[in-house]
Amino acid sequence: METLDFLLKLGISMAIGGLIGLEREQHSDHELVIAGVRTYPLISLAGFLFAFLEMDGLIPSAVPLGLGIFGAVSLAYLFIRHSMKLTGFTSPVAILVTYIIGVLVGYGHYVEAVAIGVAVTFVLLAKGRLHDFASAVTQAEMMGALQFMLVAFILYPLVLGMGPLIVNGFNVSNVVSLPSVMLTIILVSVISFISFLAIIYFGSTKGLAFSGLLGGLVNSEAAAASLSGYAAKYARMEKQALAGILLANAGMLARNIVITGFSDTTFRVALVLLLPAAAMGAVSVLYSWWTEKGASPGKKHALKIESPFGMRPAVILGVLIAVVSAMVYTVTKGPWGDVWWAVYLTAVLGFVSSAAVSFSVGTLAFTGQISALVAGEVATIACLISTLNKLLIIRSNSKELAGRSWRTIAAVLAAGVASFVLVDGYLRLYLGWQ
Repeated sequence: METLDFLLKLGISMAIGGLIGLEREQHSDHELVIAGVRTYPLISLAGFLFAFLEMDGLIPSAVPLGLGIFGAVSLAYLFIRHSMKLTGFTSPVAILVTYIIGVLVGYGHYVEAVAIGVAVTFVLLAKGRLHDFASAVTQAEMMGALQFMLVAFILYPLVLGMGPLIVNGFNVSNVVSLPSVMLTIILVSVISFISFLAIIYFGSTKGLAFSGLLGGLVNSEAAAASLSGYAAKYARMEKQALAGILLANAGMLARNIVITGFSDTTFRVALVLLLPAAAMGAVSVLYSWWTEKGASPGKKHALKIESPFGMRPAVILGVLIAVVSAMVYTVTKGPWGDVWWAVYLTAVLGFVSSAAVSFSVGTLAFTGQISALVAGEVATIACLISTLNKLLIIRSNSKELAGRSWRTIAAVLAAGVASFVLVDGYLRLYLGWQ
């Protein structure tokens, strides 16, 4: 090992260990610091030196030897804490991880060592927030996360390795691609769960509009129902609740653009949907800004939205995608194939799930079974129908709020329809899309 390379590795190992040690010393909860800003750099340095000695052949199996030594150090650290009537295993485990980081540096895995060091420091630094989050997550939500991991890391690889699904000589994969459906479920679940966690963490401290926007990424219908029910209970918060519902709908539109881009990687379908969705979202944001400006914070409100991780939401979304795909395929390839408007009837399913409609038509456009323009039109109509559905949901919870909100929702729909007509006309007349 050249001198310059040796000094570089020494510096990197000391720096990472110092970062971890600094966190340990600053966030010791006013306890006596046993291992801190001096100890952890030395542990990381030791890992580097053991790797250096093994690579140069001076001490065979030096790395496992060092692991045993620092394993004993961790046990001794744990015993000292126990004798001082202190609880917790975090610092002893951090000792072992810091040693391994030093070993990685010694082997030349700089990026991996730095990434692990940053991750370890983040976990240690976020102690309070992680404990708050852990106390807020229920057992049902934990079970949902485990079920999601089953779908993402076991079922999806199995389906990915399968060949075409043939039933009675018919290739079902031409209608519904199981790998694509499952990958979309995973994508939607990840987007939804990030928003769900934000709702749990922030609660309503950021206002109804913020909660509504995140709720729309999870389930816009559920968010609309929750917020309209809240407005029925607290009449003076009707404007803020409507702003949250509109932003929940904007979140749904943003998610559908992502879904169409994912199902049709040419982005032609997403291009048709983009301007109408952006216009409706802009009107929603402007209304929300105008409403929230100078408004009183009011009471706190926690959205009642089911965790998007778990088998139930995944199965429902998968079934909806399969049903919509089968319907679109039937009306385009079946006895109604000569009726040009038949495929547009499937947009009515936007009342149930505009995401399922968007994915299904995007996939069929990508495989050449319908045109990208028709797929984009169907996806846009489904989003318009889903937006109209928010008014029906509001009406079911609060007649007063429905009476005051229909003009605003009508303005959102008008912006979407006008943009849709402009985009559709431009693509058909000027670009020649069929």
